[in-house]
Amino acid sequence: METLIEEPPAKARRVLRRYSPPILVTVILFHLVFGGVAAIWVVSRYSAARKLTFNAGPKSPNPSERALEHRVQLQKKMQSVSAPPAVPKRVLTTGAAKIVLPPMPEIKAAENAPRSMMSASGAGTAFGTRGGNSLGGGGGGNGSQINFFGIRDISTSVVIMIDVSDSMFTRTGDAQYPSKLVRHGKEQNFQVVRDEAIKLVQSLTPQTRFGIVRWSGGAHPWKPELVPATEENKQAAIAHIQNQVDYKTAKPQRGKPGGTRHDLALEEAFSLKPETIYMLTDGNATISQPGGGLKPIPPQEIYKVAEEGQKQLSKKAHLHIIYYLNGKEKPDEVAMLRGLASRNNGKFQKVEAKGRKK
Repeated sequence: METLIEEPPAKARRVLRRYSPPILVTVILFHLVFGGVAAIWVVSRYSAARKLTFNAGPKSPNPSERALEHRVQLQKKMQSVSAPPAVPKRVLTTGAAKIVLPPMPEIKAAENAPRSMMSASGAGTAFGTRGGNSLGGGGGGNGSQINFFGIRDISTSVVIMIDVSDSMFTRTGDAQYPSKLVRHGKEQNFQVVRDEAIKLVQSLTPQTRFGIVRWSGGAHPWKPELVPATEENKQAAIAHIQNQVDYKTAKPQRGKPGGTRHDLALEEAFSLKPETIYMLTDGNATISQPGGGLKPIPPQEIYKVAEEGQKQLSKKAHLHIIYYLNGKEKPDEVAMLRGLASRNNGKFQKVEAKGRKK
């Protein structure tokens, strides 16, 4: 018995042929491609709209104006993103400067009248004021500002010379010749000299070196060389000034005649090689004689000692002279002391002593 297989109708056969596998694949690929292209178009259009972050306005028809506008806009953009300029840190130091300024020219100022060293209740110019003669440029130009009895200077090394001969005390009533001390320490009229020396020492910076020389029949330094002005050294110097710079503390040196030996004192001061020297004295230099008595040392001999001392230095020192008027002013003393200062780049100042006997 034969089995009959019915063939599908012709319409059904056409549908099956229409949707055969190759055609379906093609349709699916077409839809995928179309969808992908559409997605890319949408995304690109949306992204293009969001990338618009700068609108410079319509372009100028002038090329030079367009270039200028471009530079202005570029400058604004760079300023908005650039960091603020770094501020250099300041370096503070108390060390000596490496750059040394040249000394200022010396200004010749008119000399003041003798300064008074009377007590606060007395008349006259107040003792210890900052007035008086001054120098604009000291030894090195980068040292301490110093002031001794109104004579100012700037120096990296200084020596204070103080005359402690008998007349420095007997003429003001601090002592009675030949050996009786009437007043002691801070009770003396001579104390104002110590006070001024102490103020100078206290004003020094650690970079400044200093020394002290007292003299009468002999010249006696505080230290054999200049020392830095540390706090410890300054306190030791103040104690020395207060306790050792006094009556009968500068006896003649062995083998040398006494007197008031300005020459020996200057030799000692210059041997310390300072840039500035302050010399305080009440008169002319004298030297003891073998048969007794005192003989004045000629001014030219004193000038010669200072001249030889200056030759030891790499740069000429300032030698300032304070004429301590504790008695009658003498023209020969003024001439000698003024000449000593002028020959050594220094200033001359008269100071009236407290308790002066005219």
